[in-house]
Amino acid sequence: MARVDDVAAAIVERLGSVTAMQLEKLVYYCQCWHLARQRNPLFDEQIEAWRQGPVVPALYAQRRRRYKIDTWPRGRGSALEADEMASVEWVIGKYGHFSPVELSRMTHNELPWLAARGTLPESVASSNPIETSIIRLYYSRQIAEPETAITLATASAALEGIEFDDEWQERLRDVAYGSVTADQLVAEEIARLDQSR
Repeated sequence: MARVDDVAAAIVERLGSVTAMQLEKLVYYCQCWHLARQRNPLFDEQIEAWRQGPVVPALYAQRRRRYKIDTWPRGRGSALEADEMASVEWVIGKYGHFSPVELSRMTHNELPWLAARGTLPESVASSNPIETSIIRLYYSRQIAEPETAITLATASAALEGIEFDDEWQERLRDVAYGSVTADQLVAEEIARLDQSR
């Protein structure tokens, strides 16, 4: 199992300068997706549901009063095992471009942070732990085989009164299998709708 300092170091080594909030949220997402994919924690350190989103107090203690993080001398990315580094690199690829505020907002809309906060208003301080079992359950449900994802999307749309015809299901397959991005599909649909007006 990795040390949280090695995960933080790997993130900083790959992204260069990051804000303290970005680092906290990216470390959190590394733990989440590693739990979902590998079924075991990436690191042992506690994650808490603070006002600005998930925070690892052990990291916070080291970066307190620092806005920008350029190095993480207490860790080494090279100490991570291949599957651990794969989780870090996947998270950087998916989440590394988001701003600190965007990352924080995303976590505020997800079950693990919400469950740990319970009925507390967002403005209230908390050190409630975010349970790894809830993280694993929530993020594991985000992973689906392409055909399952298409079926779920079609069923979900049907509940909203929208029918995906065969052509749309084919376009969803293109996204699910990676031949086109979701952003490209949305742009194409907007252009198609503009032309039909």
